[in-house]
Amino acid sequence: MAAELPLQNWVCYYGNTRGEERYTRFDLAVLDGLNPPPLVRHDGKPLYLGYVSIGEVHGSGPYWDLAQGRRFLVKENKAWNSWIVDIRDPQWQSLLLNEILPAVAARGFDGFFLDTLDSALYLAEGKEGGKFAGVEQAAVELIGKMRKRYPEKLIAVNRGLRILPLLAGAIDFVIVENLYSYYDGKDDTHRRVDRETQDILLRQVRAGLAVKPMLTVLTIDYASPRDKTMADEAIAYSRERGFIPYVGNHLLDTIYEFTLAK
Repeated sequence: MAAELPLQNWVCYYGNTRGEERYTRFDLAVLDGLNPPPLVRHDGKPLYLGYVSIGEVHGSGPYWDLAQGRRFLVKENKAWNSWIVDIRDPQWQSLLLNEILPAVAARGFDGFFLDTLDSALYLAEGKEGGKFAGVEQAAVELIGKMRKRYPEKLIAVNRGLRILPLLAGAIDFVIVENLYSYYDGKDDTHRRVDRETQDILLRQVRAGLAVKPMLTVLTIDYASPRDKTMADEAIAYSRERGFIPYVGNHLLDTIYEFTLAK
């Protein structure tokens, strides 16, 4: 399914309080897939994508009772009170395909925003990487299953850039998080991404676009609500490269409007 509207802006909002007078100003809105605020539309917009974590399970999330104690929970992420998932596991794939995605689709979303893929891919790195051989191929096959199950839905993937050429054919959007700026939780500061890292990310994006030139590239960067300079720089950096930016706070529980035309 191609996007039904030309997209000039988007918003990523994980809060669940009413705010439709703000997020309906955007062309595309990513909201919590299972506990969203109202999916209101004005003149056919915005398109709505429901957030789905495919590489981690949150310890207080709605599906924790079904996931707790399962073998696919392989590494704790204490920073976010979550567990990284072995996406090769059939039980996890069944939970995603037969429980979580149908629940999101039933809420009226136009598609899915798949997050935390990098967490799952990270398992194949480091000293214990051999234990998780095949994770990359499993990710490609899993998202392929989603595409076959929901041919009419939009699919967006946050990061997973090193396997983007393998994913590109099955998705509509790729999100490049922290392309220009990021939140440093160590000292509660927003910093600019170094040039070397940016170059790596851009090369990975170009490799995906070589496979699917019509793939829409969204970016998400982080800045203080008072730092319009950093926000404007991040927006310009993305737009100069043909990407569609959003700048938000690191928890994405507040709507920033830096990218909207005044």
